[in-house]
This record gives sequence, C-alpha cells and structure tokens, in this order.
Amino acid sequence: MKVLHLALTLLVASALTHAAEDKPDISRWKEDFSDEAAFLKNWSSYGWLPDGKVVSGAENMHRWWQIQDGVLRGQTFGKLHPSGLQRKVSGRDVRLSLRFKMEEGGMAAIGFNGPNPILEANFHLAGVHIRQGSITAWDEENLHPKGSPEAEALKKDKKMNRKFIGAAKVEKITLSFNAWHALVIEMRDRTITAFIDGKQVLTYQTNAGDAPKETVQFSVGGGGKEVVNGWYDDVVFEPLEEQK
Repeated sequence: MKVLHLALTLLVASALTHAAEDKPDISRWKEDFSDEAAFLKNWSSYGWLPDGKVVSGAENMHRWWQIQDGVLRGQTFGKLHPSGLQRKVSGRDVRLSLRFKMEEGGMAAIGFNGPNPILEANFHLAGVHIRQGSITAWDEENLHPKGSPEAEALKKDKKMNRKFIGAAKVEKITLSFNAWHALVIEMRDRTITAFIDGKQVLTYQTNAGDAPKETVQFSVGGGGKEVVNGWYDDVVFEPLEEQK
C-alpha cells in the first residue's frame, strides 16, 4: 500500500511539474518573431470594420499581420479602424521594450489593457500613439460608478460607461521614416513613461494605469491612406524593479 501511495504521489508531482513547464511565464517574455508558429500561438488580432463587425481570429490574422524577413509587419487599409494585435501578460509595474519602424503618414500604437471594474472586462488602460513629429499618451476614464442611475441610463441606451482620452498628453519629437527606432514604455503605479532611442520623451499620470496588466496591444495607423505598413521587432516584457 505504501509503495502504491508513493507511486501515485510521484505521478501527481510529475504531472504538476510538466503542467508548470507547459504553461508559459507571461510575466516575463521575449519575442523576436523568428518562429511563426509561436507567433500564431501567442498573439491574436482584433479590430472593427465601418459596419461595426469585429475583425479577429486566425482567419483575419494574415490580412492584417505577417511575419516578413524575421520581423512583424502590420497593415491598415484606408479608413478602416486599425487592426490590433495582442498578447497576454501579467504584472502591475512593468516595462515593455521593442523596436518599431513606420512609413510616411504612419503611426505606431502600443498600449496596455487590464481589468475595468465598470465594464467588467479586460479593456484599455493607457498607451501611446507615435507619429513622425509627436508622441501622444492616450488614457481611459470611467464616467459613472457601476449601478448608478447615470451608468444604468448609459447601459439602457447601449452606450459605453467610459471615455477614451485620445490626446491626454502630447510631446513633440522628430523621427525618421523607414528607419528602426528603439522604444521603452514603463508603467509604474499610475505613471506611464516613454523613451525613444534612449531619450525620455513623455511622462503622464494616467487614470487607471496602476491596474494589473492582462494584455499588451500593438496596432498600425495610417489615417486616410489606402495602405500603410508598420513594423515591430525584438519585444521584451518584464516586471519593473521595486523602488527603494
């Protein structure tokens, strides 16, 4: 009986060990887009068409995002809402590092999502939009407490109980098109700080940036141009060290 019990204990321990090994660590990871199978496994796309139809899932991935020469290329088409790309993460005070490249008229958009107590969903927290001449912090603000008459009225009218602040803070910068730039974004407590090519270019106190991070998101913007490309590579996600 003791032998059987020991054997069962070893089997359970082995199963737990293998389960832990199979489960990726989403609090710290790297992505250089050299393995397309890993990319398709770890990332998912999303977006919206003018009629409100959601663009997501594997069937739409290759339309918007492709691995090309070992880097990630994103595309946006005409006046459609840019398709996004997201990957699961875990952490509260975090750092995201990467390289990006834009075409003329393009925009690189990077942000964090997390639990929204009003919407009861994983939703926007904060992020940045980068153009040739500017970097803009965007933010998200809940409008009314959950269950309040104002919130219930919005729900009845099928309106969102939140406000997207698209230009929470804007700083002037000068970037080159069709050239790689290094970007680092840090989220510590409610403060988002961005560095481009080693220089701090923005810091902003957000409304909800201190929430746990559940996904990071990328997109490529292009305004009214027919097709605009953008590129990402060498992504690193990691926790920030505690300040003493």
